[in-house]
Amino acid sequence: MMSVHRYESILKPLAKFTILAFFSIWSFGLLFPLNAAAAQWVKTIAKNDPQTPDGTVVLKDVPYVTNGHDRQKLDLLVPMSEEKLPLLVWIHGGGWEAGDKEDRAFYRFLNQGFAVASINYRFSQHAIYPAQIEDCKAAIRWLRAHSEEFGLDPEKIAAGSASAGGHLVALLAATGHTRMFDKGEYLEESSRIQAACDFFGPTDFTDYDFQDTIFKDPDDSPLSRLVGGTVTQKIALLSLASPLCFVTSTHAPIIIIHGNKDNLVPLNQSQRYLDALAQANVESTLLIMDNQGHGFEGENYWREISTFFEKKLKPEKRVGYTKLLLIP
Repeated sequence: MMSVHRYESILKPLAKFTILAFFSIWSFGLLFPLNAAAAQWVKTIAKNDPQTPDGTVVLKDVPYVTNGHDRQKLDLLVPMSEEKLPLLVWIHGGGWEAGDKEDRAFYRFLNQGFAVASINYRFSQHAIYPAQIEDCKAAIRWLRAHSEEFGLDPEKIAAGSASAGGHLVALLAATGHTRMFDKGEYLEESSRIQAACDFFGPTDFTDYDFQDTIFKDPDDSPLSRLVGGTVTQKIALLSLASPLCFVTSTHAPIIIIHGNKDNLVPLNQSQRYLDALAQANVESTLLIMDNQGHGFEGENYWREISTFFEKKLKPEKRVGYTKLLLIP
């Protein structure tokens, strides 16, 4: 027979969690009233998650397109706050044909006074480009349109990701001045972001040295599947998929992180992008990770990213600049 002490050891944590969950939803609802449609996605995270502050309100599998594709969904995590929070949006990588919003890369910022969203988008096997950037922009518009409900600051939204996701983030940062890729709902809302973080994303698909380096078979590669044809057939679409082709002075401030041993997306993709940003007088930073390839471990670069987001999305106003750093 289980002892009374044993029952207490089980029931006390359970009761504590139940109270925490109830209080989180109740207090969040007082600060930022949810409508019935929004409330259906609300959950709470257990307090034993080290990446998530106690009481963080979580929305899972929220469709940002009405009656859309199953991939057109997002997760949203909002820590408890009496003020509207800046929002960081993670857009996963995976060659435009794999990956998932379960990637928790930006969860580290929940403890720093940021809300975090993570989005899925249609893969190239579902729809060719520009469906992917159209989905990203639709998600940004949805989040901005619902910012009041969820306690978000609609004027402080940033995005980040790696590789193919980094490419989409750079496109978001570069195309805030145009409505070319804004399709669907909430068109009264802007899809512009205020800051961007790009980990080794490709930026210029018209660079044939790049194509020869990364794609051994130009007729059967992630890029050819993205644009729905060979690189020689789809030159115009490749230009429309290249962030470098959209760089103007309206580009969002950006921090780029790239390894100097990357044999998948060459470093010169980010170096040439930095040059174009500097010519347009865009605030931009390139962190070069010494002896690192396509992906890397460590914390040095996260400190730089954290500082960047703090400066761009918290109240202090900054002056534009361009810089190049080598991270050992």
